[in-house]
Amino acid sequence: MALNRTLLRTDIGYLSRRRKPVDQPEPLRPTAQSAATSSHLDASRAGSGGLTLNASPVRIPSTKASVASKPGPRHAPSLSERLFPAPDFGSVRELGEANPVVRLNARQSAIGSLLVAGVRSVAWEDQQFTTGAHHTDGHKAGTPVVTQGNRPLAGVQDGAGIVSLRHVRLLRRALFIAGETPLTVGVFDGAAAAVAARNDAGLRSVLYVARIGAVLELRAEFVPADASDAAIWAIFGFTMTIPLDQRVLLR
Repeated sequence: MALNRTLLRTDIGYLSRRRKPVDQPEPLRPTAQSAATSSHLDASRAGSGGLTLNASPVRIPSTKASVASKPGPRHAPSLSERLFPAPDFGSVRELGEANPVVRLNARQSAIGSLLVAGVRSVAWEDQQFTTGAHHTDGHKAGTPVVTQGNRPLAGVQDGAGIVSLRHVRLLRRALFIAGETPLTVGVFDGAAAAVAARNDAGLRSVLYVARIGAVLELRAEFVPADASDAAIWAIFGFTMTIPLDQRVLLR
């Protein structure tokens, strides 16, 4: 006799098979986006009298919250952004109280030599704060800065002040003190500028050269006419570095 598996056996309660109820799928709840879509579609149908195939597609606004994009990392300001505006070297023929500052470009600051004629003396300071000076009469003070080519970074040559621009990154600043004739500044490309030996008030002119990044900036300053070189160095904060051999002798 074949076993009928469809009948429910009442004699064995714990072995009776019970059909498990089938879970009914939950009705889909309308989302915010679908509600917005249906509302736009209803509005378009009401306005046009029905859905037409030629109707332009309705743009559905996104329901996602707009997240503000994070600002990117700030870039370091470039050299031109850090420097105040100044005339180019060569555009101003004479530096004075009306136009005291000019700036060389990167090419002018790196090729050849910076020549300053009419100087009484020149002082320099390198990146290691080694300071020295050279007078046109041959007198020297402080410590010279010698470059890799065994040439001085700054000094006096043939009666003119000179800065070797090939090693300009070794230079921090320089000071050219005018003698009794105007200062004449020139570079390799022919650009030049002049500074009168004295201004209208009778003050002596000095040319202050500072390196900013890879460019040189020239500024005309004025000091008392009878001030000595040492006094002028002190005005601009130059303290002559004592050479090592002289330090041994001082002991």
